[in-house]
Amino acid sequence: MDRSISAELYLSFAAVFYRPNPEVANHLEELIDLWAEAIPGIDRSIQKLNAFCDQIPPGEQRLNTLWEHYIPLFETGAVEAPPYASVYFEKDGLVLGQEAVKVKQVYTTCGFGMGEGKEELPDHLAVELEFCALLARDGKEKALEDFERNYLNPFLKRILPRIKNTGRPVYAAVAAILGCRQLNLLKEGDCVG
Repeated sequence: MDRSISAELYLSFAAVFYRPNPEVANHLEELIDLWAEAIPGIDRSIQKLNAFCDQIPPGEQRLNTLWEHYIPLFETGAVEAPPYASVYFEKDGLVLGQEAVKVKQVYTTCGFGMGEGKEELPDHLAVELEFCALLARDGKEKALEDFERNYLNPFLKRILPRIKNTGRPVYAAVAAILGCRQLNLLKEGDCVG
């Protein structure tokens, strides 16, 4: 896949899995068009996303709806799908474990650092996706393949089913699309999942 498209796809997924913001809420249709054009086998998820967009137009209501679903999914209460890889790979399931340290070391080794005042931890789903976008953009194919194999794909294998099983508008469909894209990359063929 063209590296600029790969970078754009990773950035689009990262944007959705960061905390909701007006930019994503108001331009969700553009992301949907990108995914529909670049990723085969996602028609059902695209239909769900288009239905959401038809029902809730861009603006404050859409942003508020995204927040309604984001908070219980990723942030407070009985969090449905913790967005930190450490939770899935540490014995005690705690945030900021060894997985976060390892991922941050990979970032540094590849010439990227976590900026001062970053809101998210290194092993946050959106941060890992954004890192993949940077690697793809810079043509660091070997580093991208290694990171996907050793960190991102094992994390996605654990978190994406949890997100999809919530059935939360937008997030469940985007999780299905991201899972299909990664499967396509692994299989180098049509999506079967």
